[in-house]
Amino acid sequence: MKNPLAIYRNELFGSRGVDVGAALNYVDQLATASSDAVAVQTAARVLLNTVIGAVDQILNSRSPEKLALIELIDERIAASSSDIDQQIADWMDSNQLPQYEQISNWMSDHFDINDYNVDEVVSDKIKEWASDNLADEVESVIKNSLTFNVIVN
Repeated sequence: MKNPLAIYRNELFGSRGVDVGAALNYVDQLATASSDAVAVQTAARVLLNTVIGAVDQILNSRSPEKLALIELIDERIAASSSDIDQQIADWMDSNQLPQYEQISNWMSDHFDINDYNVDEVVSDKIKEWASDNLADEVESVIKNSLTFNVIVN
């Protein structure tokens, strides 16, 4: 959480750390000892910086409740992840299918039979491309670069 008073911090003036009481006492001393407005203004700014520092400390501190919650979360994460292998094995056992059968079923559902026979698939793709494109390519090359003389007897 961001300190809403931080916008009033002014590095030109000091502070009393996080001791708001000491800062108030400083303002009182200057206000009673001097009629100088600048001195009182200085003391007020020191007070404000001190209050901002105190609020920052409160906002950034880890309360016992926060620490206990963090510890509880860490324990739960450690407990659930420490036996992950056993959890997976238990799940596999509870589904009563051998692993190889599950893998085989998944493969059958997600792949075509042709995906397993790469040589035939590649060969078919080359033949398909050749039949679609080769005749046009040869005709284009012949038209653009060769001159034929045909002699009929």
